[in-house]
Amino acid sequence: MGRVSYRYRWLVIAIWSALLILSLLLAPRLEHVLKGLGVVYEQGAAGQAEQLLKQELNLETNALVTIFQSPVGEPLASHRGEIEQTLDQIQRLDGVKTIARASDHPEYRTANGQTEYSTISLSVEDTQAFPVIEQIEQRLKQHSNPSLQTFLTGEPVIDRDGQHLTQMDLRRVELLALPLTLVTLLFVFGSVVAAALPIVMGVMAVAVTSGVLAIITVQVDISVLALNLTTMLGLGLGIDYSLLIVSRFREELHPEAVEQSVIRTVDAAGRAVFFSGLTVGIGLLSLLCFPVLLLRSLGLAGAIVVFVSVAAALTLVPALLGLVGAGINRWRIVPPSSLRSGIWGTIARSTMKHSIAAVAFVTALIFVLSSPFQHARFGLGDYSILPQHVPSRQGVEVLQQAFGVGETVPILLAVSAATPGELILSKPHVATLFQLVNDLKRDPRVEDVYSLFNLDPTLNLAAYQQLYGRLAQLPPALATAVKNLSSPSTTLIIVKSRTGSNNDDSRALVEKLRSLSPAGLHLQVGGAIARQLDTIQVVRQRFPLVLAAMLMVTFVVLCLLLSSVVLPLKAIVMNLLSMGASFGLLVFVFQEGHLHEWLNFTPLGYLDTLIAVTMFCVLFGLSMDYEVFLLCRIKEAYDRTQNNHLSVVEGVERTGGIITSAALLLILVTGAFALTSLVTVKALGLGIALGVLIDATLIRTLLVPATMRLMGRWNWWSPRFLRLDRFQFKVD
Repeated sequence: MGRVSYRYRWLVIAIWSALLILSLLLAPRLEHVLKGLGVVYEQGAAGQAEQLLKQELNLETNALVTIFQSPVGEPLASHRGEIEQTLDQIQRLDGVKTIARASDHPEYRTANGQTEYSTISLSVEDTQAFPVIEQIEQRLKQHSNPSLQTFLTGEPVIDRDGQHLTQMDLRRVELLALPLTLVTLLFVFGSVVAAALPIVMGVMAVAVTSGVLAIITVQVDISVLALNLTTMLGLGLGIDYSLLIVSRFREELHPEAVEQSVIRTVDAAGRAVFFSGLTVGIGLLSLLCFPVLLLRSLGLAGAIVVFVSVAAALTLVPALLGLVGAGINRWRIVPPSSLRSGIWGTIARSTMKHSIAAVAFVTALIFVLSSPFQHARFGLGDYSILPQHVPSRQGVEVLQQAFGVGETVPILLAVSAATPGELILSKPHVATLFQLVNDLKRDPRVEDVYSLFNLDPTLNLAAYQQLYGRLAQLPPALATAVKNLSSPSTTLIIVKSRTGSNNDDSRALVEKLRSLSPAGLHLQVGGAIARQLDTIQVVRQRFPLVLAAMLMVTFVVLCLLLSSVVLPLKAIVMNLLSMGASFGLLVFVFQEGHLHEWLNFTPLGYLDTLIAVTMFCVLFGLSMDYEVFLLCRIKEAYDRTQNNHLSVVEGVERTGGIITSAALLLILVTGAFALTSLVTVKALGLGIALGVLIDATLIRTLLVPATMRLMGRWNWWSPRFLRLDRFQFKVD
């Protein structure tokens, strides 16, 4: 590959340049085709219940909500004409299907008459709804005055705001991370040309991946949050892999034999990059096993950016190196740092001399850092991942203050007659549902129940049976309620809990409702709480299988690479230790709320399940990345010397500087995402940065040399029947 990349370097550069130009042309399309956050499992029991309600009652569970609120002591009645005029104008907008107004739904208005809301159903979805949302916001602003506050919220608006914040954050991260990375690379390499190549590769990886995603979205739905991971890994890995290639080229460089220098570089460092990409790709591809849009999107986008980064490092970087040749050291600004400084050998010798103490110290420290994870609570991100100044979040909070927390996350009970052809409002079913509603109202976790069977508290069961026995003679108000809440075979019961969607009481209430089996009826539970519960359950069910597959594939790859079964097992254990410490710190910061003022976010009180799974899969690959690079160097020395002690010292000494530089650059890129607006992205960026920091310091510098000293020749043991010595890889 190195030989081909050198000999056809102009063709290779031309191909990558064409890919870059094409990607830059396609990338703007992403803004219009990416889906929402995609944080729920749509095919679960809750999704099926909501689909039934949509078919039977035309119920839209992702409608917009427009809120009107007057100051304390001033009822909204004085603004009735202005409110109705505004809603009339919104109704006439293209893309608006129906509006359910407070004038037709008394439950949409508070008892004091100071707050009310209307729901707006759209005829367009996803990014096509964004222009309609902007037009609605303009209508609300035109008619707002100091004595009438208006808010627009709902799932589509929250998705839109999340996408806009993501795009702004990405630009800010790039403006912050790229200059810091360039300065760091100048100190590492000392010359502008050598420092610029990794930056070019990082930008290339992000740009080309964006172009590929723009093409893929024609057939595949991609979450907007995939852009964050693409930028994070594209810059991080693109720069890291190029750093390895460029640094090795400078070691191998002979001005009279540039071609041979390129070949030797790719033959050695290129293998490290390939196996690094393989280990990172294993973790990311495992996300495709989860039936959740966000996880699938992150897995697909992450795998693509890793492939592009590896491909660029193994083809484009060698081609550029062949072009610049000895000019790689041109425009020297600062003296280059010594990547093979003897300090790393000294640290390795000292650590191995006190190996028992080093193992005890690192293990104790990791257990301390991991301890908060024992109290981890898992939930799913909702409106609270947005900053407090975002209007769509403020709208949700206004609704919760005026109507209660349950108003924004109602539990939807879709109750159907079990026997086909039976009427849901027949006398026996009305009696059963009347009793069900009364039982629910007595549950201490329930704030309120809205249904056809408790509309008027003065009516008893016999009165409801009599009324629903003569549907054609119902009073207008009751007839409207029957139309909104029932079809011939199905009725909707809305249960409002006292607690939010990530509260244990709310989840227990949903579980209880799902366990009910009213006589002659089929009950299904929908709503945000039920959808979140479905998502958490499906992730928990599949995670053990995904973890087992990740560990098995990684173990096999490392066995073939290292010709040992002990080192792969030890590498996996150390990987899990470093990740445990990272998750403990995440609980400390994002669940318990420490340092939230510095990082500018509101504590969630839980860890986002999907972000935790993503971080685990990404960190598993990244942490194994540095472990593999170090162990490959140690194995190379051991194959030559057959001396465990000397090979460990040599491996640490030869890789210490370059791994530290690579880890520092990755920490700079991923850590910059801790300054973004969305709490979940903050957690992902900070978690990865902390994981890489722990792995590159405590694990690689102290724990690996100490444990290899204690295990001696057992490091290289493998059963004879496996014959792993058949697989000999020339490694860097």
